[in-house]
Amino acid sequence: MRISPSQLVYKPKLDIKTSASENMAANTITQGYEAAIYDRQIRLWGLDAQQRHDVTRNLIRDSHILVAGIRAISNEALKNLALAGVGSITLLDHGIVREEDLGAQFFLTHADIGKNRAVAAAPAIQALNPRVSVQVDQEDIRPKDDAYFQSFDIVCLIHTDPELVTRIDRLRREVNKPFYAADAFGWFGYIFCDLMTHAYTEEKKTLPPGAKSTQEPIVKRTKHIEQYDSFEVSLQRDWSNMTLKALKKRVPVVHFLTHSLLKFQQEHKRSPTEHDADLLKQSKAKYLQQMGVSDPDILDDSLIMDLARFYETELAPVAAILGGVLAQEIIRALSGKEFPIQNWFFYNGLDGSGVTYKV
Repeated sequence: MRISPSQLVYKPKLDIKTSASENMAANTITQGYEAAIYDRQIRLWGLDAQQRHDVTRNLIRDSHILVAGIRAISNEALKNLALAGVGSITLLDHGIVREEDLGAQFFLTHADIGKNRAVAAAPAIQALNPRVSVQVDQEDIRPKDDAYFQSFDIVCLIHTDPELVTRIDRLRREVNKPFYAADAFGWFGYIFCDLMTHAYTEEKKTLPPGAKSTQEPIVKRTKHIEQYDSFEVSLQRDWSNMTLKALKKRVPVVHFLTHSLLKFQQEHKRSPTEHDADLLKQSKAKYLQQMGVSDPDILDDSLIMDLARFYETELAPVAAILGGVLAQEIIRALSGKEFPIQNWFFYNGLDGSGVTYKV
């Protein structure tokens, strides 16, 4: 297969000829090596999810994941995905490393300034787990054809405008494959998850009445099916059937902040800057009205002003939380174990709260 100049592959090469006995010995060593690498994941997700082969693919180790947009959230998520032992990771980003990227992106160094962001991050990700294939695509995401996005097991977009998120989510729904979008802006951030129709198994371990703590617990497995709405449908959610008191009590304020951001991006075909603070403030009531919320005071003006001032600001603590949750949810989707996000996760760094909410 021919690889274009804009695509690089970081993957160790092995060219070893061995006898049958040597193969057996090597296999034993490999199993021990893998157990050492994936010990934490095996204990967390179970050996079946880490090793079990399906008819078409291994649940985790044969998965092919696309992460588009190398940001601080991406760094944290990619670190965890590499350590979890996914099959391959493709980094898609045509941007260049800037000095301001170094503050929160730990895969980058001062020597990377001026390089492509994906190219600069790839070696450090590869070093975390040589068994994961780390591929780089330096092309712009927008001209990519539909088949490109439909070929991966998981697609995750970082810091991407709602128009592109909507398009790629539609493509993923056509092939019934999981899709994620995430972003962080100052103290706040979100993760959107669309698993279409997702089956997962919930496990509960209990001890029989009167049993000693040393006894093996009884494992009860229950299968569940979750239905997800698309990103496009979720953005059209109308809250007019809820009172203001109920909205304040049940719906996280970061939801209204996030959706105001997305509506601004849809209206102006760009993201806000610090010069848009007054424009965002003036548009707040209109955006909330489009959501079915009649009282603009549900979203404090100070949050709107912070959104404009800090939209491009990456804070390492916020990115660490969001990236960690994102990687966790991707592994959950692949393994089919535990209840996944349904369908938004909102993080508020001012009070340290993270809330999952179905919209």
